[in-house]
Amino acid sequence: MNYEISRPSASGAFTFNPLSTGQPGAAASGNGFASLLLGLMTNFTLRETEVLDRRSTYWAWFVQDDWKVNRDLTLNFGLRWETDTPIADSNNRMNGFSLNQSNPVSATPGVVKFMGQDWPTLPYRTDKNNFGPRAGFAWKILGRDSTVLRGGYGVYFAHPFDAGAPASASLGFEKQASLVSPDQGITHPFVLSQGPTGINLSAPTRNDSFGAVRVGQAPNTAVTFYEFGRSTGYSQQFNFGLQHALSGGIVLEATYLGNISKKLASSNLSLNQIPLEQAAAGRTTQQFRPFPQFSGVTALLPSLGDSTYHALSTRFEKRFASGLNFLGTYTWSKFLNNTSEGGSQVGNDAGPYSDFYNRRLDFGYSGNDVPHRLTFASVYELPFGRGRKFLNGNSPLRWLAGDWNLGVNALLQAGAPFTVTTQVDTRNNFSAGALRADLTGNPDLPNNQRTPGRWFNTAAFAQPAAFRNGASGVGIARADGKINLDVSLLKNFPLGDRRKFQLRGEFFNLTNHPNFGNPGSVLGAPGFGVINSADPGRRVQLGARLVW
Repeated sequence: MNYEISRPSASGAFTFNPLSTGQPGAAASGNGFASLLLGLMTNFTLRETEVLDRRSTYWAWFVQDDWKVNRDLTLNFGLRWETDTPIADSNNRMNGFSLNQSNPVSATPGVVKFMGQDWPTLPYRTDKNNFGPRAGFAWKILGRDSTVLRGGYGVYFAHPFDAGAPASASLGFEKQASLVSPDQGITHPFVLSQGPTGINLSAPTRNDSFGAVRVGQAPNTAVTFYEFGRSTGYSQQFNFGLQHALSGGIVLEATYLGNISKKLASSNLSLNQIPLEQAAAGRTTQQFRPFPQFSGVTALLPSLGDSTYHALSTRFEKRFASGLNFLGTYTWSKFLNNTSEGGSQVGNDAGPYSDFYNRRLDFGYSGNDVPHRLTFASVYELPFGRGRKFLNGNSPLRWLAGDWNLGVNALLQAGAPFTVTTQVDTRNNFSAGALRADLTGNPDLPNNQRTPGRWFNTAAFAQPAAFRNGASGVGIARADGKINLDVSLLKNFPLGDRRKFQLRGEFFNLTNHPNFGNPGSVLGAPGFGVINSADPGRRVQLGARLVW
């Protein structure tokens, strides 16, 4: 449940566009900061809601059974059903949107609707068919305890949003205003020094005319809504692996992993984009948008994300014995998607959308695609001193050479992908996402030519012609990989009765290897192709600890 008054922009939110200070007809001129200094506004929004009292309920049941066929084979079966009911407001303070109904003000499609008022009381339908089967097995090959083959498959469902959205879709139940440039920055809703004009913060009339203006007038309402037919995202996860135990507590393992996900909740998507063929014909202003009566029409967290992940994971492990353990892993993988991963990604996908009308352009390498990753970790008690193999007696050397521990943690990882976009969007169609650059050559440079000042071949990218999407894909270039070695060395001084004094030294990035951040990936920006960040260099940390 959620009970609140939402103030997402109580003081107003302001947007400035490079086109406001560019030369007329120049495709890539102007500067957004200069537009700010001159106060040349592109967009302005202000919002504050009434009390929103909202609730959603989660229901689930499952059945599961394990069947031990014989001493060597075990089977697992299960079935789970679950659903999250749609967010409902106890006072029906939510809005929907009819995409096809003719608006009485503009005579164009698109009408804001209100819960319980000629519209359902729920913003979207309840998804009731979320059945998730699960199956798995474990088999001792030829009855040998040392070799086991395992596999499994299951369907798992996501939360309807996978994001916090309890106060969304509250149009008509808030004080709000939105002023937008009708031609993407050439004409300004107002100048910052003069303040906004023509804003009415009184309670609106909630009918089919809500928020709309006649075609040709400057709109002042940005519509957000949940698609009524949205679905629950799901993933099919499966694995198949072989594990073999050697003498000495050593285990070898190789596993294939897969995850195919559909209908994932993605970032908010603007539907008010002019088709490129119309923009090329000179229809580039507000009046030619699909919903010209509104400054924006945005689907909230639409369930249209897809992703595929396939990996071969190997493991080499020695369990702790005789003062030594280690764990080594290597993973080869491929991760593709067309949805947002937020701030958790190691690369840069430049946003999940490019063209609302052609979502195929958005499928490519995930910002978290790391095709090769090798790790190694170990703890080793050096074999000197009391209770160990050497110098176990009363030799004075025991106090110097005994009770030392060595720890190692190493990582080698391939670079993550990034997407090259342009500083100025020359499509002039109120696009749903950033404009990707044209690809005119090979973006990769030989290793001996890569420098922090030019990490990739910047000459391989160009500004697309006006009214056209860029001819480059998602994640086609790679950032720097990671090579890191952390080492710890500690010595214990026994004080009797389970007490000890410990001195330790910890060395992070011991080899002082430079691990660079992502290069600038915006064509036309000053830092294009330039790396201006890096992980920390070598760090040494000394400490003492008394244990009792």
